[in-house]
Amino acid sequence: MAKVKLGNTGWAVWSDALLRTTGFPAAGLDAFTAPAAAAAADDLLAGHGDAEVFDKVFAEAVAAGAAKICGIAADPLFREAVTWQNPDMLFALDGILSKGPGANRTSRRRVRERAVARYWQRYCAKNETIGFFGPVCWITVADSAQPLDIRPGPALLRERRVTFESWAVAAYADHLAADPRVRRCWPPALLPHLTLHERTILRPMQPPLTLSAAEADLLARCDGRTAAHQVVTALPRPEDGYLLLERLVERDLVTWDAALPIGRDAESALRDRIAAIDEDELRAEAVAGLDRLCAARDAVAAAAGDPDALKAALATLDEEFTALTGAAPRRRDGQMYAGRTLCYEDTTRDLDVTVGSALLDDLAAPLDVLLTTARWLTHAISAACLDVLRDLYAELSQEATGPVRLGDLWYLAQGLLFTGDDNPFRTVAADFARRWAELIGTPDAAATGGRVTLSSAELAESLARLFPAERPGWAGARLHSPDLQICAPDVDSVNRGDYQAVLGELHPAWSSLDSAALSPFHPEQDRLRADLDLDLGPERIHILYPEDYPRHTTRTGYGLTRPRDRQLGVGKARGADPDRLLPATAATVSDEDGTLVATGPDGRRWPLIEIFAEMLGTQLLDMFKLTVPGAHVPRVTIDRLVITRETWRTTVGATGLVDVTDERARFLAARTWRNRLNLPDRVFIKIGTEVKPCYFDLTSPHYADVLSAMLRTAGPDVTLTVSEALPTPDQAWVPDHRGDLYFSELRLQITDSLTPDGAR
Repeated sequence: MAKVKLGNTGWAVWSDALLRTTGFPAAGLDAFTAPAAAAAADDLLAGHGDAEVFDKVFAEAVAAGAAKICGIAADPLFREAVTWQNPDMLFALDGILSKGPGANRTSRRRVRERAVARYWQRYCAKNETIGFFGPVCWITVADSAQPLDIRPGPALLRERRVTFESWAVAAYADHLAADPRVRRCWPPALLPHLTLHERTILRPMQPPLTLSAAEADLLARCDGRTAAHQVVTALPRPEDGYLLLERLVERDLVTWDAALPIGRDAESALRDRIAAIDEDELRAEAVAGLDRLCAARDAVAAAAGDPDALKAALATLDEEFTALTGAAPRRRDGQMYAGRTLCYEDTTRDLDVTVGSALLDDLAAPLDVLLTTARWLTHAISAACLDVLRDLYAELSQEATGPVRLGDLWYLAQGLLFTGDDNPFRTVAADFARRWAELIGTPDAAATGGRVTLSSAELAESLARLFPAERPGWAGARLHSPDLQICAPDVDSVNRGDYQAVLGELHPAWSSLDSAALSPFHPEQDRLRADLDLDLGPERIHILYPEDYPRHTTRTGYGLTRPRDRQLGVGKARGADPDRLLPATAATVSDEDGTLVATGPDGRRWPLIEIFAEMLGTQLLDMFKLTVPGAHVPRVTIDRLVITRETWRTTVGATGLVDVTDERARFLAARTWRNRLNLPDRVFIKIGTEVKPCYFDLTSPHYADVLSAMLRTAGPDVTLTVSEALPTPDQAWVPDHRGDLYFSELRLQITDSLTPDGAR
């Protein structure tokens, strides 16, 4: 599908895009608002209010909030969402309901109410892609004079899918492999980062490991495709071959398991492995066990819309899993992006959306400013990393008796590139921030009334001087993914041009649409692959991450693997595809007229920067930070695009909320803090010890309670960042079938017309 021009900037927008939304209406954030209580508190604090009046209004606000919490706790949609995240939370919800809204405000009651408020703000305010409280919505970008065309379907959701986490499928495969009769049918393989060369194994940063003739002969047949019973047939005593395989596994030289990929294909891959079991009864038993798991998973899917049935189905799945595998049905408790449970649900929104070029044209000039700086960022990172890699290559060349092995260079480069205070990313990030500060100045919030508006035309000269990159840093750096939030009360307002756009994030050098959580829901995945081919070329190097690599789950990998994409083996990992595997120790690095080049065993060659491209893109994912220094930073707008929200920076101790234990005093302390900093009532607050910011309504006694509890778990010196809530609930425009409105963000994928310098 043809791309859409981004005005006259030279950038092009993919015709496929995403609308990330909340699953609960934006109006839900009004549930705990208490303007009368806030006004009474402010009057009392100012010295001209009446304590009895405040106490009465405060008590009414607390009672109203408690009633809202009871209503939320009884809401089937809310209960279903919580069940997916934390089934144990249902006990707390039932406890709230059993006592009713007029229950004594014991410490246990307040803890439960806080939990409800925290989940509620997330479901109503956060544009996440998970479950029915963050459905996927693929949309179209078209050359059209109408900015937005939206057609809600007859329901909130169009499709629901429940999928096993791949670790759960692998656990069942490992259980099967405990039976030697099954394991003999699994294909052993050399670990993906190792290379067999005659009678030696090449290892990163270690001398070659010499093998016996029998070991080398056996390993030569361990290709990841051939079952173990076929591998050992050439030996005089096959039983000795199995013992030898076991020893090679113990020495961390061989993997001998079902070789399942980490992704949605794990279940089908296991079925293929089971089909290869050559004993009929054993194969039937293995199929029956997997069918039991799948039936329990399907029962979870069938429970959609019924929180009680969902809870029971999830519990049954847990029981079946443990009964079959002997393993716990949870892992990595407390971690985010960890794929903790056995399965997860993804959904699509019942909504058709077309974004017209008229909307893009309005935002083209300020987006060009952002994208130009993103191009510079990738160019600078590439140059800085290549300086490190050249120095490292020079050192290894002097020490090596033969060609420099990619495995050695990769292993040593990790610490030099990604750790330490002076690594290239920290150095370039500091330079990036300095250049941005010079570009937009350091506006004073007090002098500007909290608002600064700049013109992209007036910035043009400084932009060219400060961010003079001629090309992106590598092939993948041609793609950038901004998240844009549109502030408008409805679609008609947007189409009239009555809206404000806000930059959520910009992910440089990242193909956001190539996601295991997103691309499976696109109706034409082959077209997406073809578009990737056009922008990036027909192949990429994907790192074969170790199984326990942080944030590496079924949902977080790539979703658009193409036939010529290669897997770079850099360590012990599951899921290597023998047809696509490139062991790091099998490739060499050379300097060709000043360009570092990696060469595979088949003669295929890549600029070395492309070998590291995925790691660089991952590091850059959250690096595009337009942070203006200062305790109070105004909202900064370029043309009609807000690039930074009004922000306040302080510490936990400076809030005055940590040591206040009485609900009444806590609310007054929250209002005192709010008034001292002149904060808006609706804010997002990011505590330094938390991963994500949370929404707070500072007119609400219940949110004051939540905030105080969160602050008490952090130290007084922990940082606290407050930003204005923008858009506000009355600026949500995405409708559903009932007319309720939802927060959203538009995720675009934008291609640079320039290509990387192949002669770097």
